[in-house]
Amino acid sequence: MKLKPIYLYVILILLSAVCFVAGLLFGSFLVNPFNMSATDVSIILGYRLPRSLEAYLVGASLGLSGAVLQIILRNPLADGFTAGVSSASAVGAVFALCLGVSSAFIPLFAVVFGVFGIALVLALSKDSLDYTTLILAGIVLNIISTALIGFLKYVYQESIGGIVFWLMGGFFSVSFFKAFLLFVVFAVVFVVFLRSSLEMNLLSFDLKSATSLGLDVRIVRMIGFGLSAALVAVGVSFSGIIAFVGLITPHIVRAVAGYDSKVVMIGSSLFGGAFLLVSDLLSRCIAPSSEELPVGILTSFIGGIFFFYLLLKNKKGMWYG
Repeated sequence: MKLKPIYLYVILILLSAVCFVAGLLFGSFLVNPFNMSATDVSIILGYRLPRSLEAYLVGASLGLSGAVLQIILRNPLADGFTAGVSSASAVGAVFALCLGVSSAFIPLFAVVFGVFGIALVLALSKDSLDYTTLILAGIVLNIISTALIGFLKYVYQESIGGIVFWLMGGFFSVSFFKAFLLFVVFAVVFVVFLRSSLEMNLLSFDLKSATSLGLDVRIVRMIGFGLSAALVAVGVSFSGIIAFVGLITPHIVRAVAGYDSKVVMIGSSLFGGAFLLVSDLLSRCIAPSSEELPVGILTSFIGGIFFFYLLLKNKKGMWYG
């Protein structure tokens, strides 16, 4: 029995609220909400609040992009990481670190390279915009990006510490301005996708049937892929590579609430934000008091296990007919 959408939304909003409050109070030390000192207030407002906002918005962005990519590509293994966009954005950030530019410009480099990666994938698949071609193009982009990052690490060995740390993913440099930029980008793309939910649902049919109903599959896929990839590029530019959030969340939402595209997109956004908040909180709590574990390590560990499960589950075919 599937949950009604309204129940799903209420549960996920409450879960998000609990995770958000926990992110403000817990960390390397506990803040007592009933007896906060001036230092506690300063830490919450100056660091934990913008960090929690960024973590939630990046998680929501990755969850939404993963949901849309899985819908438009009819592929349960698709997300921004497997599509290669995360790796392309990482090349830009690593290049900026090697050049020694200000940290304020690292997101710009990441977004530019991420957009270039999007263009490359679309160019490679221009003659056949089906899920197999796009995923294979994403694999090619991942391989090229990995090679470029390895080359930069070899040439700029004096920067290797910062490069490795950034590639692990995390929220180490946060601000309300970054959170605001993330919110604006997410909100715009979210509205566009919600207005396209009918077209997304048509893609769940046989493609010939969808085309006979008047849907331009190529255009819908190109727009959906482009906006999803842009969303991933912006998120990665602020957090580094945080893998598999976009892979995990849509599957869990579909399992409990069904396959309606609108429900999956909203649910994946809410659950993605809550999931990354919890992951970020754990990364702060399980490490020694003076350290913190990069959140990308946790999500990669969880996501790798989940990815293996999906490979076994879907080895005989995709979950669409």
